[in-house]
Amino acid sequence: MASGTKSRKILLVSTDRAFLQDTRTAFAASEIIQLSTVEKSVTELRGEIQETDFGAIIVDMDAARLEHVESLQRIMRRLEGRVPVVVVTQEFNAAAVRILVQLKVADFLVKPITTADLVRSVIRALQGPGREENTESQIYTFMPAAGGVGTTTLALQTAFQLHHSVTRGASTCVVDLNFQQGACAEYLDLEPRFDITEIENQPERLDRQLLDVMLSKHASGLCVLAAPTHPSEMRSFKTDVVVRMLDLVSAYFDNVVIDMPRTWFPWTETVLLGSNKLYIVAEMTVPCLRHTQRLIQAVYETAGKEVKPNVIVNRFEQKMFDNGIKQADVQEILGEHFVGGIANNYRLVREAVDRGVPLHEIDPNANVINDLKKIILPEETLATTAKSRSLFGISKGLFRRKAG
Repeated sequence: MASGTKSRKILLVSTDRAFLQDTRTAFAASEIIQLSTVEKSVTELRGEIQETDFGAIIVDMDAARLEHVESLQRIMRRLEGRVPVVVVTQEFNAAAVRILVQLKVADFLVKPITTADLVRSVIRALQGPGREENTESQIYTFMPAAGGVGTTTLALQTAFQLHHSVTRGASTCVVDLNFQQGACAEYLDLEPRFDITEIENQPERLDRQLLDVMLSKHASGLCVLAAPTHPSEMRSFKTDVVVRMLDLVSAYFDNVVIDMPRTWFPWTETVLLGSNKLYIVAEMTVPCLRHTQRLIQAVYETAGKEVKPNVIVNRFEQKMFDNGIKQADVQEILGEHFVGGIANNYRLVREAVDRGVPLHEIDPNANVINDLKKIILPEETLATTAKSRSLFGISKGLFRRKAG
């Protein structure tokens, strides 16, 4: 163990043998985290939890069962907030979310979960509440240059890449701002839960508890904030409603990916100014590329030079001998704003959309995925060296700085 690095003890309470084994394996490589396990139900705990012994506690329970919730309440009263508790449950409904939020657990995860998500959650719990105040969310905004260019597909895949990234992997939320025709939830076969009419006249009503109820959660842990669409209604919501929503999401997620509508609204400028990265999605047609030029100019005129539009050309084909647009033409038209092209893989994208699954679930090495990763995560490659960088290596540095 490196000198100056303080070891942290973690307790896992669970009767799920497969989950216990996966968690032991996940933490086995860490030099700073020591995992202890209690193979009991939360209702069977008596004196096993001593707050002075553990830096964090993981409780595997059924949030739909009253006796489990009552047992968790007793644990939280005993700890009095001195030790963060991460809850893992199979139940995800409004009642369960409200209870867990009221009990002020550090985080809650819904099975099935990846060990990477569990490790990140525990690391955030160990770092304490100050983390949310000192770390700004990274906001990635995707804007279509034309209809049907694949903006939603690229936004969702970006969210998955950020969520599972070695260097930027953390809690991630997709926000679908296309209130009339948005499809983020449908692309992942999720139920859109965001009822914007509930806060339309009172944006201040939207708090963490209500946000948790309105989030749609993918099995991977990725969250989606999307409203049921109403194609026949063309409504423009007040800027303060959208701002309140994005402020709250940014406060509780490390990465926020926004899927914008084609239509500009009074709040569009505010969203652009609040974005760390703005990607305009275009395709290789003369009309679309010309409109992309006009869109770039509109962004500068509206938001000023503080926002730089980056253009991704979807369904990109390098035509060397055929008549038509070539890569050199795209670069000449878009100049420094062109950041990369995404291969045309219609069959893969169509299958993913029809099945309601992310692209990597069908083919993790698809050209579309690799092309997008080069743009979104240029510091990461598919090389083994990049994959070998563990979350524990990153966390060790954080703890060392904290200890110093």
